[in-house]
Amino acid sequence: MSQASNCPFITVVLPVRNEGRFIRRCLESVIAQDYPADRMEIIVADGMSTDDTRKIALSFQSAFPALRVIDNPGRIVPTGLNGAVAAARGEIIVRVDGHCEIARDYVSRSVAHLQTGVDAVGGPLDTIGETVIARAIAIGMSSRFGVGNT
Repeated sequence: MSQASNCPFITVVLPVRNEGRFIRRCLESVIAQDYPADRMEIIVADGMSTDDTRKIALSFQSAFPALRVIDNPGRIVPTGLNGAVAAARGEIIVRVDGHCEIARDYVSRSVAHLQTGVDAVGGPLDTIGETVIARAIAIGMSSRFGVGNT
């Protein structure tokens, strides 16, 4: 990415609930971005998790002080997104799901594409299932009837 002063301030939002098994790797990938850290904040909207999701997310604040955890009493993704966006300070919102690990240049490439005048950008989606049912869903999501590896 170009000089930090030319970089728009961005907010990465993560609407999550009971992502204790995945949130660490997700947040590690967000914090490892090649985008200037002083031009980025992270908001985790926790849907009142009953596992260690909140504790793990809060443990990242020492490495990345611009990370905030907010409550999502609605417990579903739309209310989590709404709460995170309302709390965001960024000019650009980047949504990341709690199961995702994003490439090191995901944010910088997204911002670069947005600066060409497009209204929205996204990246590849690899749906991975860990249980029999989740693997079946992953196969369906990866087919042309799902998102079709777009």
